[in-house]
Amino acid sequence: MLKDSPKKHLLITGSTIGVALAHRFAQDDQVESVTLTWHSRPPATTSAKINTMQLDLTNDEAVHNTFKNFEKLDGVINAVGFLHGDGVQPEKSISRTNPTSFFKNMETNTLPTLLLAKHSRGLLKDSHAGFFASISAKVGSIEDNRLGGWYSYRASKAALNMVLKTLAIEWSFALPKCTVAALHPGTVISPLSRPFTNKTNKRLFSPEESASHLKTILDNLTPQQSGRFWSWDGTEIPW
Repeated sequence: MLKDSPKKHLLITGSTIGVALAHRFAQDDQVESVTLTWHSRPPATTSAKINTMQLDLTNDEAVHNTFKNFEKLDGVINAVGFLHGDGVQPEKSISRTNPTSFFKNMETNTLPTLLLAKHSRGLLKDSHAGFFASISAKVGSIEDNRLGGWYSYRASKAALNMVLKTLAIEWSFALPKCTVAALHPGTVISPLSRPFTNKTNKRLFSPEESASHLKTILDNLTPQQSGRFWSWDGTEIPW
């Protein structure tokens, strides 16, 4: 999607994978600037193309005011996510669920994409080949759920997927040149996944590896493929 089009301006929300994505896109000659947002700690950046900005993605007014800084955007990627912290852990059993865990997951994993889409729509409409993507997770697939557990996290990612699918339908009319995508980055070595990586036999990716795979997907998607759920290897995941 970045080929044979004017220089691109992107916004990427921070996290381990978000920072890696910002640097990967900054290496692209077709990208002029990347704005990378952060919440509690500014990320280290090594590219002059990357600008950083603090942003609370759960605050509607803050997101609205942030987008006032742009005249046009060609891509938005939400890479913020929550799995554990502040006493919250993935639930192995329904008996471990509680409102605090559930609402924390929904607030961090689902709400930001709604607000980003709400306030970026007008900036994406003039893009030659824009995209709007969020980092989801394969465990958010209802059809693929064969292990159970992780109730709040699964529910928040399934809700995120529904938001993206519904957004793709609306924007197929309002922004027909913009592609909406849910992305599964694989199991990325990060603070989010670290407590669980020693218990898995799945392939582990560095943030840079995963970012490279995801950029390849976004570079090649077309509006006709909008509203789908993609794995890091380019295969489609059922909702």
